[in-house]
Amino acid sequence: MNRVPTLFFLAVATAVSQSFGRFTYSVLYTEIRDDLELSNTAAGGIGSLNLIGYLLGSLVVAFAVGRLGLARTAKYGLGGVVAGLALLGWAPATAAVVCALFLTGISAAGVWVAAPGLATTVLGPARRGVAAGWVSAGVGAGFVMACVFDVAMANWQSVYRIETLIGVACLILLSLTVRDSSSITPSNGLSPKALKQIPGWLNLCTTYGIFAVGASLAMTFTVAFLEENAGYKAHSASLIYALIGVGMVVGACLMGGLCDRIGRNSVQMASLAVMAACCATIASSHPLGTTIATMVFGVAFTGVTVAVTAKVSQHLDAEAFGAAYAVVTIVFGAGLAVGPQLGGAMADSTGSFRPALILAAICAALGFVLTVRDRRHQTPRNLSRHT
Repeated sequence: MNRVPTLFFLAVATAVSQSFGRFTYSVLYTEIRDDLELSNTAAGGIGSLNLIGYLLGSLVVAFAVGRLGLARTAKYGLGGVVAGLALLGWAPATAAVVCALFLTGISAAGVWVAAPGLATTVLGPARRGVAAGWVSAGVGAGFVMACVFDVAMANWQSVYRIETLIGVACLILLSLTVRDSSSITPSNGLSPKALKQIPGWLNLCTTYGIFAVGASLAMTFTVAFLEENAGYKAHSASLIYALIGVGMVVGACLMGGLCDRIGRNSVQMASLAVMAACCATIASSHPLGTTIATMVFGVAFTGVTVAVTAKVSQHLDAEAFGAAYAVVTIVFGAGLAVGPQLGGAMADSTGSFRPALILAAICAALGFVLTVRDRRHQTPRNLSRHT
């Protein structure tokens, strides 16, 4: 692998798979809802279906990554996302939207599970946090691009069309720069034994799942809240939402190095506390506070994902990482699938998206408590090893 192009195209691949294939729907939520004449419960359900697809995709990847290898898993996943984006852009009917978002959800899991392992292979095991941060930077950049496309394009179908073209180019270039592994260790599927090598693995999975519920609530309904409950115009709401992507890029630059320097638990704990404060601030709809909180939320979101990824990577080699991280991603996907449906139902019953953001803050706070508990349990364990 050629180092610089490989890292760049891995970042673009995560932008296409996560930001375009999954999070763009949040940016376009009100437009798609109104164009297809859906209720918030139905529109939220479509968002949940995308995330259910991500959950199922994580399960498929957990069984397939040992046989395919990381490189093939990433390429096949990216190909599926591009097909889904094309369907969204050129077949804009309700059934097509449902099928396409389900397809992009399934396929995105392959890219997200494989990309950190490939980046770690490029950068070396001593820079696992930086590797995780690098691929997360792609998600943040894709967020910003999706919001800019929303402002610049005439309708939501045009946004998906330009994203499809970017995805096709990325798939071609990734195929040219990342070669398939010639030495793949066969695997029968899920790897609970590998996952159990990670200290505090059960607490880690629980925290990550709860975090996912809160993150999906905030990322799905922030734009809708700003437009319908806080009085923002559609383009203004999209531009403010783009600050989440800016925060993700900043977080990717900061958090990877911090994880390697001060520890994964410290970064995870601080990020969850900040995320809870940001969700509560956005829910308050204070003009300046909301603008700052959306960007800082992006930093905190990346902090949690980078810390969890680095924790898994720290104890496993590249191929074992893929299998174990797929299991962790299943838990993450389950949490993501709950949020949109729950938030949409709450919005229909209360007439506001504010309760969804408050619940997101509560989820982040609960994740903080679990991380503190895990840190307290591990400290005596680490001391006993040194004595």
